[in-house]
Amino acid sequence: MDYPLTGYHHITACAGGVTDPAASWLARRVRPAPPAGLANPTATFNELQAISAVTNTPLFESFTVLAPSFAPAGDAMTRSLALATLSRELAARYSPWHPKVPPKSGHHGAVAGAPAGTTFVWDPATDAYVASSDAGAPANGERFMLYALSQRTGLPSLPLTSIGYVDLIDSSAGAVGVTLVGTPATGPPATYARYCVARGTASVTSLVGFVTDGTTRLELRVRTDSTAPGTLSVQTAIAVAGRDVQLSEAVTVSPAGGDTARMTTDLRVTSGGETVRATADVTVDTTTRIGAGRMTVSVNDGAFATLTLGGPDLVVAAAAGVTLTTADETTLRALFSTSFELYGTVRLLLLPQQRGLRAPAALTLRSLGNVCTSDRGAGGRGGGRFARCRARFEGE
Repeated sequence: MDYPLTGYHHITACAGGVTDPAASWLARRVRPAPPAGLANPTATFNELQAISAVTNTPLFESFTVLAPSFAPAGDAMTRSLALATLSRELAARYSPWHPKVPPKSGHHGAVAGAPAGTTFVWDPATDAYVASSDAGAPANGERFMLYALSQRTGLPSLPLTSIGYVDLIDSSAGAVGVTLVGTPATGPPATYARYCVARGTASVTSLVGFVTDGTTRLELRVRTDSTAPGTLSVQTAIAVAGRDVQLSEAVTVSPAGGDTARMTTDLRVTSGGETVRATADVTVDTTTRIGAGRMTVSVNDGAFATLTLGGPDLVVAAAAGVTLTTADETTLRALFSTSFELYGTVRLLLLPQQRGLRAPAALTLRSLGNVCTSDRGAGGRGGGRFARCRARFEGE
C-alpha cells in the first residue's frame, strides 16, 4: 500500500513485525494533529473585554438609549432597533464581565422641521427631543444632547444632567458625519466617536470611522446590504489601534416567521498569529426576547468547542479530544457576547443616518448617495471616494 507523504518519496509498507524499520519510521512520522487549544485564553479574554469596554461607558450607553429618538419612528426603524437592542441584551445576559441588560426606552422621535444648525434637547414632559435656541450645533447639521441615565427608568435622570452630545453633519459629498463628544464636569470635552455613513447604490450602506473610550480605540469599517426582502447582511472589520488584534464579522439576519428572526454569524479574532473563529446559527424572538441556537468555535481551523443557547444559561461542550479549562470556558462566553454585542452596536451606530438631514434644495442625500460609497481605491485599502469624503468631513 502506498502512503503519499508531502516532501517524501512514496514508501511501500510491506508485511512485517512490530520491529519492522519501515513501519516504525512511518508511525513516528504520521501522527494525529494535536487537539486545538487557545495559546493564552486569559490574554484573548482581556482583549475581548477591552473591546467591549469601548461601547459600555456611560456616554455610549446614553447614546445607545437616545439615538433611536434622533429619527422619526417607522417600521424600518422599529425593526432595526428591536434587533439591535435584543442582540446587545443577549450579549449582556451571558457576558462573563459585568452582566447588565442595556436600558430600554420608548421611541418617540425628534421634532421634525427644525432648520439646520439646531440643537435638540430632551423634554421630560414628552420623553422626546425638542428643538431649542441653544447655540453650538454645526451650521450644516444638528446637535443632540446626551444625558446621564436613570437606572430606574432607563431614560435621562431628573434633573437633567448633560454628559455630552452628538453632532450630525450633512457633508458636502452627501454622506452623514457623526461625532460623539463627552463633556465631563471637570476637564475639557473629548471626542469618543467619529465616523461617516454613506448610502450606496441599491441598498448598500457603508460606515468608516472610530469609537474609543479614551483608552482603547477601535477603527471601524462596515458594509450593510439587503440581499433580499427582509434580509440584511452586515460585514464589519475592526482593528484595535496600537495592538496586534483584528476582528471581522459577517452577519446575516433573515425573517423566520412571526416575530422571530434568524441570525447567522461568523466572527474571527486574530491576535499573535492565532485565529479564533466562532460561527453561530441562532433564532431570536423579539417579543419573548428568547434566543435558541448553537455556536461552533475553532482555533487555527481546529475544532475547539460548541456553545448551545436555549436554556437559562449557555451550555459549553469541548470538541473531541479537547479538554477545556475554566479560563477556556470564560473566554468562550466572551466570544459569544462579543459576537452579538458587535452586531447590536453596529446597528446602533447606523441609526443617526436614518435622521435624514436636510441638503441644499437642489440636492438630496439620495441623489448624492453614490458619491462617497466606493472604497476600492488604492488597492481596496480605503483610498477611494469614500475615504476622500471622510477626509473632507474630518478636515484632514
